[in-house]
Amino acid sequence: MNRIQRVLAALVLCFPACSTPATQGQDGPTGNGGDAPGTGDAGRLPDGPRGVDARLGPDAGSTMANDTCDKATRINLTAGHIDMPVTTVGAVANLAAPCATGPSADVFFTFTLTQRELVYADTFGAGWNTTLFFASSCTKAITTSTTAGDVLCSDDACTSTQSQVVALLAQGTYYLVVGGGEGTGTLHVEHVPVGGNAPVAQLAKGASTPTGTTSTQCSVCACEASGGESAFWWKTCPADATGALTVSTCNGATFDTVLSLQIPQISADPTCNGDDETCAPRSTLTGTIPAGAGLFVVGVLGDLANDHGPFTLTSNRP
Repeated sequence: MNRIQRVLAALVLCFPACSTPATQGQDGPTGNGGDAPGTGDAGRLPDGPRGVDARLGPDAGSTMANDTCDKATRINLTAGHIDMPVTTVGAVANLAAPCATGPSADVFFTFTLTQRELVYADTFGAGWNTTLFFASSCTKAITTSTTAGDVLCSDDACTSTQSQVVALLAQGTYYLVVGGGEGTGTLHVEHVPVGGNAPVAQLAKGASTPTGTTSTQCSVCACEASGGESAFWWKTCPADATGALTVSTCNGATFDTVLSLQIPQISADPTCNGDDETCAPRSTLTGTIPAGAGLFVVGVLGDLANDHGPFTLTSNRP
């Protein structure tokens, strides 16, 4: 046939498929096999690590899995220290940081506590000027202090452009929101259970003698103790050097005490010390505090349920 006849025949064979808009495509054997790349399930480009879309880039738009709160990346708290990759490249602004000026690209992480805990997080080492804060819901940042010395929202921490937060949180579900601009890095999370009724206070740097009172029953019951507990915590910065810790109840308690030290970046299990031979049944605990940023918690407990009362802790920490 001549050239005109061949063209007419091709048009007849093509109709109606050629009349369908190219952005819709036609379903193939798997359901959406005819979709153009990026417009349907089968044509979508593969996801990157931890649900981050492989198309992320400066012009990618809001494409990452945890750019919205309802798709927040879950933090598994089975370990004491957790490292989570984070990127805000391509994210959009959702929930403004209470400690920053104006909205910025942000992403969401979520975790659930089954008991009261101290929760710590930082973005040290990230490739951009970060913000980091706790939220109790998808629309509400936590702004009311949870314990003296806490940091619920952080912009520039430890003389850096990165962020560091810590809060005392009750049982429930919470969010960590990372923002401040666009970049990639790692979210470092640490947590330590402190018990539902335990008094919690910040432990001063250097030599100090904080006081407290324990009750008749523990809730965390670390170190196989069954008396009530009190918790003393502090956080450190990336530039902080290693150093020796000593805490003692030798001259400050009338009941049988147990001391614990928790360093979640090393282990979820505490270091324990019961009787000091020089002052039994009181206790002395020594340990080495590693260099760098992190959370640290010292506990004062009664050995048995009837071991409780007021105490003075003699402490010297880096």
